[in-house]
Amino acid sequence: MASAQGRAGRGFFSRITGDLSFSLGSGGNCVGLSIGASSIKIVEMKKTKDSWNLLNFGSVSLRDAFSEQREIVNGALVVQGIQELLAQTRITSKTICSSIAGSGVIIKNLTIVVTDMKEMNDQVLWEAEQYIPFDISEVVIDYHIIKKGQDNQVEVILVAVKRDLLDQYVTVIEDAKLQPKIMDIEVFALQNTFESNYAVSDTESALLVDVGALSTKTVICSGGIPFFVKDSPYGGEIVTQEIQRELKLPTAMDAEALKTSANLPHEVAEIVARMGHILGTELKKAVDYYTASSLGPPVTAVYLSGGGSRATHLSKTIEEYLNIPVMYLNPFERVLSGSKNLSDEYLQTIGPEVVIPMGLAIRAGDKK
Repeated sequence: MASAQGRAGRGFFSRITGDLSFSLGSGGNCVGLSIGASSIKIVEMKKTKDSWNLLNFGSVSLRDAFSEQREIVNGALVVQGIQELLAQTRITSKTICSSIAGSGVIIKNLTIVVTDMKEMNDQVLWEAEQYIPFDISEVVIDYHIIKKGQDNQVEVILVAVKRDLLDQYVTVIEDAKLQPKIMDIEVFALQNTFESNYAVSDTESALLVDVGALSTKTVICSGGIPFFVKDSPYGGEIVTQEIQRELKLPTAMDAEALKTSANLPHEVAEIVARMGHILGTELKKAVDYYTASSLGPPVTAVYLSGGGSRATHLSKTIEEYLNIPVMYLNPFERVLSGSKNLSDEYLQTIGPEVVIPMGLAIRAGDKK
């Protein structure tokens, strides 16, 4: 039987597989594990009195382990990748926070009429049945109340995850001898990293855009509230494949290098421009919807992250569509290096890729 539970805070699925809330104990390090379509990344962090410190980061490439819907089709490859990461980074903590993504994750903004807040859970379940394209018994549902309006209207963000997808991710993590104490959603990890590095006035909102391999995660947030959330099935890997195919390049790495080159060949520039136009159009629709719905303060800045955001001229194209300043999210604006092995130059290099796993580690720290 599906159940719904609403709660505030920077992370929704703290108990998605049962009672998964936990305490790391005083002085414990926080580990975030991001299992992406093209790579697996791990972050180890420590929370001090004044800031977060990054102690460790590792990444391994991953190919042919996922379907286009982000379902795991080769669990052994994923387990092997996680074990390689643990050996590479020498992280010994077994308790981690990880995330779920793909078409089996549904995120939707809803307006619900509720006359009695005691009936909120039942009302959310009823609304979920209208919008979720799966049998309601096959999903785990959660929601977050954004605001209460007039005429008993309540704005919520609904999140639903297919149980079998959740089981896939939990299984590979456990097979790698780790304990997934928290399973969260990538878009909320993005918000966690942003809020740990930037201060935004309550009169403004920020648009966060993380361009991954197979999807683009979007959050409009202010004052700790995710007013608008979306995960779109379009990412940088599609562009890389198109470049490799049209230019008949031997490897995806060759195509990736061209995509991020300062001097784009004409054929590559056209392909990258199409990516910018698609993302620009989608982001403009999101901002227009958010503005028309009066969900929160106006969007005054856009922050890009993710490996796909490295595509040349992408930020400029998005800025032209939105007419809002676009910059790259710096996950080390306030987060500090906690290891002599992590130089400033290295941190700058890994910046776009560390955002999601960092947000997951911060989520784990919220449970201390």
